Amino acid sequence: MTDIESVYAAERDLLVGQLRGLTDAEWASPSLCDGWSVRDVAAHLLMPYGLSFRGFVVGLLRARFRFDRFADRWARADIRTGPQLVEAIAATTASGFNVPGAGETAPLSHLFLHAQDIREPLDLPAEATREGGRRVLDDLTHGKRAVDPARTEGLHLMATDIDWSTGLGGPTVTGPAAVLANALMNRSASAVRLEGSGADRFRSRF
Repeated sequence: MTDIESVYAAERDLLVGQLRGLTDAEWASPSLCDGWSVRDVAAHLLMPYGLSFRGFVVGLLRARFRFDRFADRWARADIRTGPQLVEAIAATTASGFNVPGAGETAPLSHLFLHAQDIREPLDLPAEATREGGRRVLDDLTHGKRAVDPARTEGLHLMATDIDWSTGLGGPTVTGPAAVLANALMNRSASAVRLEGSGADRFRSRF
C-alpha cells in the first residue's frame, strides 16, 4: 500500500464508521452542500469511482460544461440507499479515483472536505487523522488546490486537533482540521465555528 493509499484509507474508515450509525432521517437531512441531502453527498463521494473518461466527457457535455449541474444529476440518479452507499465508500481506494488531471492529493481532499459537509449539520465529531488533515490543509494553503492567498494573508491559522499551522505571526484563527479545511472552501457553517483573534477578519474575507 502506497503512502497516499494508507492516508486515504485511514480517513475513509473514520467516515465510514460514522456513516454506519446514521438513521433514515439523518440520511435525508440537509448537508452543507446547497440542495443536497447527506445521502446525496455520499453518492457524490462515489462519482469519481463510477465514471470512465468517456462518461465524464459525455456527462459534462450534456450539462453544457457546468460541472455542478453534472454532479447534481449524477448524485440524484444514484438510487442506492444510505447503507448501500456506505459499503461502496468503504471499498474505495485512492488509486481508483478517476478524474482527468487530478493530482495525487485529489482523492484525499475530495473525501476529507465532503466528509465534513456530512458531519457538520449532523453535529458529528470533526474527526481527522494527523497526516490526512496535514496534507489537505497544506494543499489548500500552498498546493495545487490553494485558495486565494488574500483570504489568509496576515493570519496565523492553526489546527486544534493535529499539529498543523501556517502563517507566521498575526492574529490567530483556530479550529479542528476538518473545520478549517471546509472554511477555506467557503463553507460559512464551518467558518462560524472558528475561534481566535483573527477569526472575524477571516470570515469578513468571504
